[in-house]
Amino acid sequence: MLSKIKCGALTSLLAVAALAGCAGIIRKGPLIDHYEVAECVPVIYGPGITPPTRAWDTTVKTREGVVAHVSGAQMPGGRIVVKYASDGKEKVAANAGDYVYPADVRLDANTGRLYVKAGGIAALDGEQTWLFEYDLNKRRQTASDRVDENVLPRECQIK
Repeated sequence: MLSKIKCGALTSLLAVAALAGCAGIIRKGPLIDHYEVAECVPVIYGPGITPPTRAWDTTVKTREGVVAHVSGAQMPGGRIVVKYASDGKEKVAANAGDYVYPADVRLDANTGRLYVKAGGIAALDGEQTWLFEYDLNKRRQTASDRVDENVLPRECQIK
């Protein structure tokens, strides 16, 4: 009897966890709206990366005068790193984890916010797309959400 109760409780717990995971994918909201209107950070094919992949290696400036170098690549271990010109300190703006790589980087220079889209196949959760918001002025990540890939605009084009 006890094992049936434990099994039933486990099944209920797994069902709730599965539903919670689906509910966590956003399809609209301020994060998506801000990402859509932000300007593309130039994307290139990564020099010295094999196989060649999308990469970012550029300096940006906010309206408040913060100057930072943005770099990263769409590859295993990929993340977007910000290095501040004023003191040389580095911060990770976005790191989606294993097998979910940066795919697009955008900047709203007026607000000083950097937006990073990351996508891939996570080991336990399958196909995922994430959006990150990083405040360059305050040097911290301010938002991250799993999003529906289908509601996002096309990724910035390689120059």
